[in-house]
Amino acid sequence: MAFKIIYTPLAKKSFQQNILYLDENWTIKEIRNFIQKTSDIVDILKINPVLFPPWEFNKTIRKVVIVKQITLFYEVLEKRIYLHLFWNNYQDPERIKYLLE
Repeated sequence: MAFKIIYTPLAKKSFQQNILYLDENWTIKEIRNFIQKTSDIVDILKINPVLFPPWEFNKTIRKVVIVKQITLFYEVLEKRIYLHLFWNNYQDPERIKYLLE
């Protein structure tokens, strides 16, 4: 049975912020690439959610690099996968701890 994917409000917001960033600074090709790679990763998570490593600051949260600039933080609880944050890797990493508390 596949796991159910749930986008938290923060995940929805950070996903859109990354799309806006790509739209302002890159091309439609990069936007499509990011969306496709996100979809591919979500499909993988539905089948094998523990494939990617735990986050070093909270072992219940896992992380996966979508594209080199953006990392997805997520959590597996029972048969649900909570997508928490699409993080732009060029930001201050200390801020992640605050956002994922």
